[in-house]
Amino acid sequence: MTDSRRHARSSAAGLAGKVSVSVVSAVVLIALMTVFVCYRPWTGLVDDAGGSAAGAYDVSTERIEQYCPGRMALMDSDSYGDSEFQASSGNITSSARYAALGSVYMSSVTPMANADAEAERLSDGDDADAIAVLSGAVDDSPTLFDTRLTASEDGTGAAGSVASWATDGDLRGVAAATCVVPSLSQSFMLPATATGTTQELVVSNPSDRATAVTMRVWGSSDGEAISLTTGNTLTVDAHGESSVDLAAAASGQDGLFVTLDSDETPVAAVVRMTRMDGLNPQGIDYIPPVSQSSSDAVIPSVREGDAVRVTVRAEETASVTVSWLTAQGTTAADEGQLDAGRVTMFDLGEAPEHTLGVVIESDAAVNAMALAERGGDDGQSDFTVALPGTAAAASAVAVPSDTRGELTMANVSGERTSVTMHAYDADGRHVGEHQIDLEDGAAVDLAVTDLGEDAAVIMVDDPSESVVWGVRLSQPDVDESGLAGLANLQTTALTPVQETVLSQSDRAVIR
Repeated sequence: MTDSRRHARSSAAGLAGKVSVSVVSAVVLIALMTVFVCYRPWTGLVDDAGGSAAGAYDVSTERIEQYCPGRMALMDSDSYGDSEFQASSGNITSSARYAALGSVYMSSVTPMANADAEAERLSDGDDADAIAVLSGAVDDSPTLFDTRLTASEDGTGAAGSVASWATDGDLRGVAAATCVVPSLSQSFMLPATATGTTQELVVSNPSDRATAVTMRVWGSSDGEAISLTTGNTLTVDAHGESSVDLAAAASGQDGLFVTLDSDETPVAAVVRMTRMDGLNPQGIDYIPPVSQSSSDAVIPSVREGDAVRVTVRAEETASVTVSWLTAQGTTAADEGQLDAGRVTMFDLGEAPEHTLGVVIESDAAVNAMALAERGGDDGQSDFTVALPGTAAAASAVAVPSDTRGELTMANVSGERTSVTMHAYDADGRHVGEHQIDLEDGAAVDLAVTDLGEDAAVIMVDDPSESVVWGVRLSQPDVDESGLAGLANLQTTALTPVQETVLSQSDRAVIR
């Protein structure tokens, strides 16, 4: 046999072998693909990055945005009728102060009415212990107070406040409010919606997206929600404000409990309340949102001689006791039953000697507020709406310029405690440090100037979270005019703002 024939046979055999191997390989591959498509692999062979275990993570924000309401104003400022009967804002004046404390990268204030306006930055004092402070006014617009942090920790944060006052016109008296953080949901406790009362709910939307806000309101008639005459939905444009007079929409109630829920984006809200008795001004004040309900609420900033009415509401039927807070402890003032959902008002009369606040104790969690009122010359009077305080590891109040402040501190811990108070002036310089010791249930009051002659910002270190405190305000021009003028400021917690994020692995996400 020649070499050429042997080579031809060998090539044919090789080709047949290769074809056979290819066919077998193809069959094997098809079989494997069928298995992979039709069957899931064993659980033990899959890296499931933690299986089905869930995890919870606390996430802290390093940006704080606050809304500071604009100057007090009449809701209806139209001029009609005889000039002597027309409503007038008179010489209404405003003041604002902003403070950033602790590990702060940058803090600034922008008027909300002008989104293109250049932000005004807070400036630090000269010494190492200084904080960043800015003073101003809110005559033309509410403001947005924006603070960026380098760390989220106790003692770090921002506190701002505004005040308004007048000695003539229909807004005679003093009003004040702490700046509030926008949120999707918030609640208000409001006084009686009597004739001559305006309760203007102002809802502000600092975001770039419009939203609808749903309002639910309960009154003193029964435990059922009220259908407002103005409707229960409020639309708020991006970078805009909307308002409604709750006193007109739900008239004839001894008090109101109001909840707000925003559909799209966090909003900030405050109530501007004014009262008139014929032609006599009966007071002005801002009312901020309430904090969480509690079965043991302490309301500071009530004083001897105030006419006091306390408004309380619980989700369920409960018994409640209302007491005067004094330096030595509490003295019972009134008690009663709460019907589920219904707002109940307790008229306590005139606060007795040594009163520093009001304590509300119940066998169920309640929301509460106290309205304190004083009379001035020529039938004028003024009031302030005080809310329960919350103890925090660190907290602060920025006192607006041209006002005078008086602190109330109450120990709610159940044992003797001690806190450290720091005072800073309007330039941010540290001007005083004091330690306050309080027995269980005791309270104390002291002037802001007792902490430092030029004190403008007060910060309290309270590691055991034992003390509730607040600042009662007055204004020299109003006092010297023979008019009643009182307001109060709540504290702002300087603690990490945290949200809990729940996480659970799920293979279906990548199947």
